[in-house]
Order: sequence, then C-alpha cells, then structure tokens
Amino acid sequence: MRREYRLTNNASFNYIYKKGELISSQIVNIMYVRATSVKVGISVSKKIGNSVTRSLVKRRIKESFRLLIPQLTGKYNYVLVARPGIEKTDYTHIAGEIKRLLGKARHISNVESIS
Repeated sequence: MRREYRLTNNASFNYIYKKGELISSQIVNIMYVRATSVKVGISVSKKIGNSVTRSLVKRRIKESFRLLIPQLTGKYNYVLVARPGIEKTDYTHIAGEIKRLLGKARHISNVESIS
C-alpha cells in the first residue's frame, strides 16, 4: 500500500476508535470516520498468533484493501481490526469479507451482491 494511504499516527487511531462508526463480521471489524483523504490503518492483536502469523494477516488485509481503493466512493479514514479466527482464513475469504463490509456501508461501488 502506498505511503499516502497509510494511517500511522496513534492519535488518528484513537480518534477513529472513539468517534468512528463500526461494521463487523466474524473475522474483521472496520471502523471509519469521514476525512479529507482516504487513509487506512490495520490492527492485529497478539491474540491472533505469533509475529509471523500477525504479519501474514496484516499483509493479506493490506492487499485486499489496496485493490479496493479505486472503487471507494467517499473519503474516509479506516481502521481494520483483525478478529480471532482470521489466521485460519484464506486470502480470498478475507478480501470478500472486506468488500462485503464496505458495500454494506455504501463506501464502495460495483458490488455484485450485498448480504
């Protein structure tokens, strides 16, 4: 993911946690707040596994979201929080879940089916 899309400041994470809206599934939560540009932060707890596992989960989430950035309709800051169980899930399921949640929040165009 390009640097311009990264959310790196701890205060930004805390602001989204406090003021943001939440949409969730069994493997990932997405918190978002309206902003001037699209930025994304990813949070993976130590409950998920060791550092290798957490890094793998982060890479899968980053790539899934990166491919969806051109389809985003508004400007929001996002924090994606991995939930326990995501470490056993494959990339295609993670990508599908993120796309479904963004479609449910009406932040993405070209969603085939929203359940």
